[in-house]
Amino acid sequence: MEYQMNKLIIAFALIFGSVCMADVPKVNLSKMTLEERQQFILKRLGGYVAKPNTAQGRIVVVSAQDKVSTNLLAEAICNVNDKLHYPIAYTKGSFSLPSPKIEGEATLYVIDDDSMPTLLSAPENRWAMVNLAKLSSGISGKQKLFESRVKKELTRGFCLLCGTQDSNYKESLLGCKTKPEDLDKHLDCRLPIDIPKRFGPYLAEYGIEPEVVLPYRQACMEGWAPQPTNEIQRTVWKEVHAIPDKPLTIEFDPKKDK
Repeated sequence: MEYQMNKLIIAFALIFGSVCMADVPKVNLSKMTLEERQQFILKRLGGYVAKPNTAQGRIVVVSAQDKVSTNLLAEAICNVNDKLHYPIAYTKGSFSLPSPKIEGEATLYVIDDDSMPTLLSAPENRWAMVNLAKLSSGISGKQKLFESRVKKELTRGFCLLCGTQDSNYKESLLGCKTKPEDLDKHLDCRLPIDIPKRFGPYLAEYGIEPEVVLPYRQACMEGWAPQPTNEIQRTVWKEVHAIPDKPLTIEFDPKKDK
């Protein structure tokens, strides 16, 4: 997914690469990091803006444990949701079967209970659960490795909540995992591109829609962009809303247009 996003940004750069050239100093893109190149290109588009009133519903992550912070939970979920823009909230709470209290339109519980399995999902009741109790197996004292496992298992749990249990890529993080050590085979939490694509239709059934986030130039062209907040956006705004130098004219010819 990250690779596809990079290609999209490069495509925008080819189309709009001449925007604001007079206002932005000349730089050598080859000497920039990937993140620096992305930021530089996005500046030419005026950055990203969120379309008002597009997000609907919300997913709530309920922390019912004390092993890891809410910040770590948010970091793990953000790895999946960063470019999807689904509305997500975080809170402290509790988890109890058979009928846990549902928060928002769908709830992901994070618990620490030795008597429970590591993953549970109840699609008909709009919840999934990630249990951290067994993730420290065999790695006593290795906090970084434990946190890495937590992020990966949270990614798996979030995908379950969003209706995705597997991928066309069998070696992905969503593949079969029968013990915590299986998570260590993955360097990070990245997912194949086919997984996030399945979220939309599923979450729409729950009443959850993502926030629409687009380049400022495209927002101007669609007519809903907010007022510009910096010089680059002001330049984009003027270009899009400028009256053409040679307006289109239509002349009526009685001999031809009968």
